[in-house]
Amino acid sequence: MAYDLFFHEETDANWGRGDEAPRPRALPMDFTTTERKTLKILEPTTAAHAVNVVGWARSQGIPAKLSHTAVYTPEDSTKYYEKGGSSIKPGRLDWHNVGRAFHIIIPPYPDGPPDLELYARLGQYARSQGGEWLGDKPFKNSKGQTIYDTAHFEYHPGVDIATYRQSKLAETEFAQAQKRARRFT
Repeated sequence: MAYDLFFHEETDANWGRGDEAPRPRALPMDFTTTERKTLKILEPTTAAHAVNVVGWARSQGIPAKLSHTAVYTPEDSTKYYEKGGSSIKPGRLDWHNVGRAFHIIIPPYPDGPPDLELYARLGQYARSQGGEWLGDKPFKNSKGQTIYDTAHFEYHPGVDIATYRQSKLAETEFAQAQKRARRFT
């Protein structure tokens, strides 16, 4: 079963900035304020994918939550790389910079070890819906260590990062994502 971004016709004052007319409800009631902010920052089709994946997980009894990590500034990406959390070198565009990547947390992670079985189920579902999950793809971080980004999900059907980086779309989406991040954080 797929979940759609629009669930009800009722209004939700938390969805808009508060200085505009109420909008149709665009998120299920059980999304937290942090999750709603994350969704506002993501590229719209990626936000719909995130709602779909988290909604499916919750319907399966998996206590998935969207993390606050949505759009990284170039400075955020550099810090993450230097800490050893990424293989994307500073100055290179990544899916977080353009709002096409997000993190899903399944407790006890990040305070305890990730439940790899639950993440694998979630990753399989995300892939069946056109998304990507990096939790079973090892990569070398900036310190040369092999790591798995268990909580990392992406949505950019049919587009690889190398081709995307060279496109006009990347430049446009980068500007849009950074603007949304400044507005909603």
